[in-house]
Parts: sequence; structure tokens; C-alpha cells
Amino acid sequence: MTVGRRQFLTATAGAAALGVAGTASAQSEPDYGGWFDNVSNYDETVDKRGQDTVEITVGAEGNNGAYAFGPAAVRVNPGTEVVWKWSGNGGGHNVVSDGDGPLDSGSPVSESGTTYSHTFENKGTFKYVCTPHKSLGMKGAVVVEEGTPGPKGPPAKPDYGGWFSGVSNFDGNTVDKTGSDSVEITVGAEGNNGAYAFDPPAVRVTPGTKVTWKWSGNGGGHNVVSDGDGPLDSGDPVSDSGTTYSHTFEEYGINKYVCTPHKSLGMKGAVVVGGPLEGASGGEGGTDVELSGPGWLLAGSVLAAFFSPLLLAAVMRRRYRERPPEPTDSDLERASGPTPVEEATEPEPAVEVGHDEFDPWGTASLVAAYFVLIALLWVFMYFVEFLGRVSVIG
Repeated sequence: MTVGRRQFLTATAGAAALGVAGTASAQSEPDYGGWFDNVSNYDETVDKRGQDTVEITVGAEGNNGAYAFGPAAVRVNPGTEVVWKWSGNGGGHNVVSDGDGPLDSGSPVSESGTTYSHTFENKGTFKYVCTPHKSLGMKGAVVVEEGTPGPKGPPAKPDYGGWFSGVSNFDGNTVDKTGSDSVEITVGAEGNNGAYAFDPPAVRVTPGTKVTWKWSGNGGGHNVVSDGDGPLDSGDPVSDSGTTYSHTFEEYGINKYVCTPHKSLGMKGAVVVGGPLEGASGGEGGTDVELSGPGWLLAGSVLAAFFSPLLLAAVMRRRYRERPPEPTDSDLERASGPTPVEEATEPEPAVEVGHDEFDPWGTASLVAAYFVLIALLWVFMYFVEFLGRVSVIG
């Protein structure tokens, strides 16, 4: 059985504590009623809930110059202090509520580092502008509501719209690989009455993850092509074992793809790009550890190796305490009477080698320290190999 460093660390962590995986729905975008129609730097409402203070740049790049608030729209909890900080670019700016609202920083100013703040106590959507540059699109909004940030992108159970109907190796679950730098998918895995499947058929990754498709060499010629308008196209079908095709996903969304020669057989897949799920590895709210049979065996072995010296020390200490004391010379004399005195002979010179009394707790501490040192070395190699991108043999 081959166990990688990541699996070793996962198994060890799982033996210590197991989290409960949670699910959460993606937060819906507020209806601003066309407020951001001409705002070039508006993409989505940035969820800043859970923070006591949120900062917004005044004079950020956007709208054909430094005529934007960055971010343009934020979501905060009641009681959050929002601070607008001037960049010093784009001339004089101010922060004024659109219509009847609480925001009014006064006359436009251009000095870099100028700040204006307001603490939002009431729930609602608060729209505001820079009055000199409103017509250019320098507009913003603060959405105040209860709750905590949910995962970005598609929900925990995406709606594939029947995409996987007839795909025999899809069990309804999307494999969560969020937090992984790279993910591998087998092309030509067993499924759909032959080697006509992607394995796993559906995975969830975080933006910036490199997904690599690796050909098994089974099932004839395969390829990886987006269904409709998408970024995936490995070219003509190939059948050579070990062939790979990679793509790094940056945008949130669901990316469906097929093997064009075997689409009708059910050789379809999907890559879901979204934020970490709550309670999942790399997400918020806990640690989701799923261990296979080998993983549980590894975790049990690690715990047994760590605690066995302590158990041995406890057993030996108990035996040492229960052992009767050795009889002394006076005890033997009282039991058998006076010992006849014989003429002593000249003893041969001898060298007695002394030693300290056995210390079970000291021995156990040394052995435990040895296992801690091994664990630290594993952690060090993990950070070097997976975070430093340097291969380590060990």
C-alpha cells in the first residue's frame, strides 16, 4: 500500500479529531434595480460579513479612469463600521447617499489617505455615489443583513440539469477537491458498459486549481471537450496510455465536458469551480476528514506507535511496585541464626560496573520524543513538497 504525505497527514489529523461536513447554498445576488448598469468594476457583491470593519477605496480604477469605489458593492452585518479611504487619484471625490440615506462625507476632496466612516446598524441596501462622477459610473452599495459568508460559486449540490442522466458511474455526489493545488481525472475509466467514463465524473475545485486528465489506454480513442462554449479542448481522440491534458480553472461556475466519440454512451463529466464548502477541508466551520480503509489503518498504526511506549512504561512501573523487596543480611540472620565465621580467603580483584536504576518514565519520554520528531519531519516535508513545489524523497 502506497500512502502519500497528504494522505498521511489527513489520516493523522482524522485520528485526532473528525469534523462534520456541512452544506451551504450560494448567496444570491441582491436586486439593485439597474443601479450598476454602467459601473465597469461591478462584478458581484463582496461578502464581508463577520468583519467588524470593512474598507472601501475611493478613487479605485474603473469607469475609464480612477472613478470607482473598490469594491463597488459589499455585504456586511449590522453593527459593522465601513471606512472609505481616498486613493488620491481621479480628482475630488465624496461619498453621498443616493436619495434619503445616512451617508454624506461633505464636499469632494482629493487628498490621499482621507477617510470617512459610518457604522450601519439597520438592515437594508444603501446606495451611494460620488456626486462629481456619478454620470461616469462612480456608484456603490452597502448591503446590511444577518448571517455569515457562504461558499462562493455553485452550491454544495449543483443542479446539473439532467447532464448525468445515463452516466453509470455518477452516484449523485460531487467529489470535493477544494483546497487542492492539482486534481487528476482518469480518462477511460470503467463505466457505461466499458471503459467509457471519466473518474471521478464530477469534482469541485477552488479557482486556480490545475485539473489534469490522464488517459488509461482503455476504451479506444478519447478526448476532453467542453459541452457548448467552454475552455476545454484536448484535440482529436487519442488512446495512448499516460497521455495527459491539463487546464487551470480561474472562473466560478460549472464546466461540463464530454468525450465526443462516446458522448452517446454516457462519457460525460463536470468540473465545478467554487469556494470551499462550510466544514470541508479548506473551508470555514471545521475540518471534514474522510478516511478510507487504508487511511483508518494508517491512523490506527500512528496512534498505536505513539502510545505504546507509555503503555509499556505503565506496565513496567506497576510490576516494579508489586515486586517484593529483596531480603537484607539482617533478615537472613534472624531467620537462620548466627552464621558460622569462616576464615576469609583473599578475593580476586574485581571491578563493579554501576548503573542507574531503570527509569520507565524517562525511557517512555525519550521514545515519545522520537515519534514527535518523526511527525515534525513529515510535516516539514509536506510544506516543502506541496507548498514549496519542491520534490522530496522520503
